[in-house]
Amino acid sequence: MPIDDLFDYFCQDQVSIGQYVVVPFGNRKVVGVVVDVDQKTSIDFKKIKKVIRADNEILFDEHLFKLFRFAANYYQYPIGQTIHTALPTRIKKDLNKLKKKAFTYSATSLLTSEYIENISPRKKKLKLIAMALLQKNINDMEIKKLFNAPNLIIRELLEKGLIKASETQSEINTRDSISIALNEEQQEAVNEILSKKSFHPFLIFGITGSGKTEVYMKLIDSYLKNKGQVLVMVPEINLTPQLEKRFEKRFPGNKIISLHSHLTDSDRLENWRAAKSGQAQIIIGTRLSVFTPFKNLRGIIIDEEHDGSYKQQDNLRYHARDVAMMRAKLLNIPFILGSATPSLESWALVKSQKLNLLKLTKRAFQDATLPVVRLIQKSTKLTDNYLSEPLLDAIQDRLSKKQQSIIFINRRGYAPVLFCSSCSSNVQCPKCSTSLVVHNKNKKLRCHHCGYQRLIDSFCAQCGNLDLITLGSGTQRIEEILSECFPQARIQRVDRDTMKSKNKLDKLYQEMTQGSIDILIGTQMLSKGHDFANVTLVGIVDADHALFSHDFRASEKLFSQLVQVSGRSGRHKDHGEVIIDTNFGKHPIYSYVQKQDYELFAEMELNLRKNLNFPPFFSHAVLKMESKDLRLLEKFSSFTYELAIQLKISDVKINPPTRPYIEKVNLLERAHMFFESNSRNQLNQLLCLLRQNLMESKLAKKIKWVVDVDPIEF
Repeated sequence: MPIDDLFDYFCQDQVSIGQYVVVPFGNRKVVGVVVDVDQKTSIDFKKIKKVIRADNEILFDEHLFKLFRFAANYYQYPIGQTIHTALPTRIKKDLNKLKKKAFTYSATSLLTSEYIENISPRKKKLKLIAMALLQKNINDMEIKKLFNAPNLIIRELLEKGLIKASETQSEINTRDSISIALNEEQQEAVNEILSKKSFHPFLIFGITGSGKTEVYMKLIDSYLKNKGQVLVMVPEINLTPQLEKRFEKRFPGNKIISLHSHLTDSDRLENWRAAKSGQAQIIIGTRLSVFTPFKNLRGIIIDEEHDGSYKQQDNLRYHARDVAMMRAKLLNIPFILGSATPSLESWALVKSQKLNLLKLTKRAFQDATLPVVRLIQKSTKLTDNYLSEPLLDAIQDRLSKKQQSIIFINRRGYAPVLFCSSCSSNVQCPKCSTSLVVHNKNKKLRCHHCGYQRLIDSFCAQCGNLDLITLGSGTQRIEEILSECFPQARIQRVDRDTMKSKNKLDKLYQEMTQGSIDILIGTQMLSKGHDFANVTLVGIVDADHALFSHDFRASEKLFSQLVQVSGRSGRHKDHGEVIIDTNFGKHPIYSYVQKQDYELFAEMELNLRKNLNFPPFFSHAVLKMESKDLRLLEKFSSFTYELAIQLKISDVKINPPTRPYIEKVNLLERAHMFFESNSRNQLNQLLCLLRQNLMESKLAKKIKWVVDVDPIEF
């Protein structure tokens, strides 16, 4: 149960740790998980309620409970809610049956043409279905498409023995395996990892296009022996279609499943159970898959390990990369990270020899090289189109060569600001302390924080001026500009507004691979691991705003984004080019990007972090507080600060409460209190004591608050 406590129940049946039970709780029936079994209790037996039903299924094994306890203790989250996070939705709702089985129907020897001719003319539908089944086997879905309400007729044919039903099996690729010969660096990496049979953490640091995925597949090939399973984690769902197709070609006959948020609840439960039973050998998942039960997990691979999407931003605020490393350690199995731009946390572990470094310095495709990066000074060569002339010329050149281009701008919508030319005000969200973003496609102003939206204002609410100006650009504006400049080009926009389902992502990947798209415009979704053979140009627009962020990780995030999206260019036979439109071409970050020199950038940034007592050299945590009542928020934050000071844990710096950059989101006023320490144990000790005290506070019950350990968003 998602409760910050454990509860005793009496059960007449034999139960085991990890078993799924339904119990009375107040006047409700709720789902719970058995975490311990004992013959004795400190509670009066008369007060103990009975378990209503104990399901036969054991949801989690002993090692997963150790992982839950680690996550709950480290991330300062209730153990009940931690376990609750890992449960599939249908089990939480006590709807644990899998989706209805699908069947394929075929004619028996009793169904003949003569038999069909003798069917009564009044049974026209029966006759039609029988004729169709005599010609070929038909499954449930096909029958429902061809005939209205065929269930009764199918049942009649089955009862008479005229047809038989067999369960429709998921199609598994049985074609010959397609394997690519590894280059020397790739083979050395594979040999080094496979030489270690127990827990050893590795970082595969390979330039973009260096063939990290082929290394993963060689490792998987080894781990699958003796009915082994492998968990391959990706930061976002948009990477799964391409990876699934590559794995299907490489591992024919193996069941490959995915676990991510775009699955239906039924499909997710089915895949979750396939992993748990060992029926699925390769599991591709986003961050929550780290808590999936397995029968014989032999290795964990984290692709694009630097990506911030691995950090959960609500409820249990875990980092999947770090939890996955602990899981590998508990199971004593290999743990592999991969990235062209490793997180500075991982790079610091390499420097302290706690993570084994394996380098891939060459592109995997023969004769392929890193793209040439050009910096274009916007202030001197900017057209009215927000795009530089050299970038537009380069796009035209690719169109004439029938090559593809990617234009990267990390801002969706049309423009970030609607500005009054008279009083200089901009349109603010009524629920948040931030501007509304112009979305020109549907003529709406939209808040990207709370979802509020309304029609675009026709005049200034402050002074009545009719002359409202859109400032800045987003994916929609760039799409409009390029459509005007290149009316014959096939242009596709990729952002959260256009890619709302896995089917759309699958279609996009297919169209890019087939060459049906000339210009792809998008946000950071484009920077994550895609391999499109015909892309030879990447244009980067309006990246400068990230140079002035309040986030101390801004430089790391920008460098990573620029290198990753640059790496989509020239990955195969044709040489690639990257053009960055900037007003700050002499900024050191652009110099590092131009040289594609991660190690030099990391050395500079780590030195800066060390001098400032920032992670990874110091441990950080933040208490995030929210309330609709600003006075109540201020009272609670002051109370909490005084309480933390009184706890007096040495080596922990407690900073006074502050308002974050965005002070209000969805009508909730916000405040943060930061903690810093060079001792992770001391910091966790303070956080644990503070949380225990707050749980007993009446004031804390009136406020939304949460502890975020190792925060990456503020």
